[in-house]
Amino acid sequence: MYKVIVADDEPFMLEGWRTMIDWRACGYELCGTATDGEEALALFNAVEPDLVVTDIQMPVMDGLGLIHTLREDLAYTSKIVIVTGYSDFNYAKQAIRYQVDQYVLKPLVPEEIHQILMEMIEPLDKRRNEYNQQNETKATDEAHENDLNQYRVSEEYDLEQMMNISKEILALIEAGNTNSIHHAVSQLLEKSEKAEVSLEWVHHVIRYIHGELLRKYGKRKVCTEILCEKEWHEAVSWSSGTLQDLCIRLAEQLCESELKQKSGTGGLVAEAVNELKQHYRSKIKLQDVANRIHVNSAYLGQQFKREMGVSFSDYVHQLRVEEARKLLRRTNMKITDIAFRLGYHDAEYFTQKFRAHTGELPSVYKNKNQG
Repeated sequence: MYKVIVADDEPFMLEGWRTMIDWRACGYELCGTATDGEEALALFNAVEPDLVVTDIQMPVMDGLGLIHTLREDLAYTSKIVIVTGYSDFNYAKQAIRYQVDQYVLKPLVPEEIHQILMEMIEPLDKRRNEYNQQNETKATDEAHENDLNQYRVSEEYDLEQMMNISKEILALIEAGNTNSIHHAVSQLLEKSEKAEVSLEWVHHVIRYIHGELLRKYGKRKVCTEILCEKEWHEAVSWSSGTLQDLCIRLAEQLCESELKQKSGTGGLVAEAVNELKQHYRSKIKLQDVANRIHVNSAYLGQQFKREMGVSFSDYVHQLRVEEARKLLRRTNMKITDIAFRLGYHDAEYFTQKFRAHTGELPSVYKNKNQG
């Protein structure tokens, strides 16, 4: 049996980990749960687990802080699973740096968790055997330490390089660029074959890419089947083109889904317009709206201009100017206050956009239309 601890600040999530997961059937023993990173550290020291499962967002010490302490301060080399529902650059960089092994999305799906646990048994067995062998001779330990030091020296270069590759592959998948996907994935795998980076780096980049795709598209029925295929984690099959095939199939499915969404009731652009009408007073960008409706930003921008006859940014200004005209007619608000209320960084820029859309200055419009 392998020992496990779970950290999550949501009581119903912890209850789910306790009652919904058949740990023993998968070869594990749940040895305790914690509600924040500090509790998890205390539990870690008491239990010395083989697997740590942690949420990202927690009070006192969050999941990234916990992982940093485990990997850097405590030299924990076993398995870590992240439970996540969001992403940003720092999260991505840290996840790859500290070699997170798996990504789990909320809410828990027992069948998926059981599959992940079973997949980790073999590497856990291998780690345990290697650990036992290393303890047999001092020479082996010294060799391991030398390898670790060499790894740390090259870590920053490898990390930045792997981050750039992972971002490129994700962008290509979302853009549906199948030819470039094949080339980019091939280059990633070749880096390990040519010994430019360790195979472990490649594994963690692919885990991160898969985790991000699950986070963004895992709830889309058309993508779920592809994202749940076991070949994402079977490195022995990657060299035969399996990994390229998975990425390309997903890219094609996303493009097809976007086309159907566009032609369906309401359509893709209608969704974007609805988002804009709710959020145009804030500093909203095309990428923000694309993320909210789960489409590629470049594709959305093209479709928006084609259907609406104006660019995304021009439409935002139209909405703001129309609101400004109402405020100028109906209130005594200063032009500066109206500008800031509508998301403009200064009154001069607001005046410029107002004049471009109405043909007159805000002050002139106010004088002509008030009272």
